[in-house]
Amino acid sequence: MATEPLARVLRNNPDLAPVRDRLEQVRLLQGRYRSVVPAELASTSRVCAVDGTTVVVRASNAPVAAALRAMAPRLLAGLKDDSRSGIPPQGKKTLKIKAEQELTALRVEVQVDVPPPARPVRPREKVPVDRLAEVARGLADSPLKDALDRIVGNQRKSSTRSKR
Repeated sequence: MATEPLARVLRNNPDLAPVRDRLEQVRLLQGRYRSVVPAELASTSRVCAVDGTTVVVRASNAPVAAALRAMAPRLLAGLKDDSRSGIPPQGKKTLKIKAEQELTALRVEVQVDVPPPARPVRPREKVPVDRLAEVARGLADSPLKDALDRIVGNQRKSSTRSKR
């Protein structure tokens, strides 16, 4: 089965026109949102949906969500303002959902980003004590020789201790 890019499927299938229009609306809102919200908050939040006349914003943690909720009236006013976006209003490009409906609320939801799983730590192999002792014997008196002698001595002590 041949695969097609999602954008092409959305563009070519008339049954998916409502989905395409909704995605375009969210894209336009996201662009306007980036120009309204402070840069520190913009990097950890995004517009993720429009639910009726409510703009839904996803925040990556609770402090960001609290700051966005405190700024909600200003953000909503900025999202409604066509002049700040730099996009001239034309037909379908406006952010009105229907002819009579406008954006009336902003809802902030926390969606914590899941960190990637930690890589398992491989246990270290045993230090080759005999080889280190041999290298230490071949060195002249120096801090390196003293350090190697200490390592060899510590390894020999730990290998003779009983492990409980």
